[in-house]
Amino acid sequence: MYFQKDYVLRMIEMMGEMMRRLLSAAQETEALEEIEEITQKACGIPLSMLRTASIETLTELLSEAQRFLSAELLWIDTAIASRKHMDDELLPRRAQTLSLYATLEDPDYMLAAAERCETALKEYLAELPADVLLPVAALLERGDKLAAAEDALFMAREERPSVFADIVAFYDRIEKLRDDELLAGGLSRAEIAEGRAALIND
Repeated sequence: MYFQKDYVLRMIEMMGEMMRRLLSAAQETEALEEIEEITQKACGIPLSMLRTASIETLTELLSEAQRFLSAELLWIDTAIASRKHMDDELLPRRAQTLSLYATLEDPDYMLAAAERCETALKEYLAELPADVLLPVAALLERGDKLAAAEDALFMAREERPSVFADIVAFYDRIEKLRDDELLAGGLSRAEIAEGRAALIND
């Protein structure tokens, strides 16, 4: 157990360098073999399970550090797969990755996870289902990515009208923040007022 914990933390510390190396690897097979090895050593499960197991199962099996590392490995895995596969084929893998990030609450991992999700939503917001967008929106709010959280909530509402109440509650919470905190999260009070008006008039 101690070896595994130390290994996980060491892999997280090396993640930036490892990500660059794996993404630039000429041979996809070699890169995937290394991801598989890390997944087995760090989490005790195969990469295939990481890609397909329910988020509830992974949350029960893995610590926060393991879930962060696993999401990072899935991020790399998906980027490698994008060389040969179309975006629609990779949507389930992207959804799995973002959903795993969304389970994180420890600031040591949550803030980096929120950055990843904000980046992903810039490209794939319209493709993701509400079941993914809602927990991601909560993560983004925890990570002070307020504008991105708002975008995720509004997109989720297009599929699920009941999200109206979630958006109202979101605005109620963030309106208690100071102006500088709102602006740091990408929203102003005027934009919140516009968002409320859009909800009513939609």
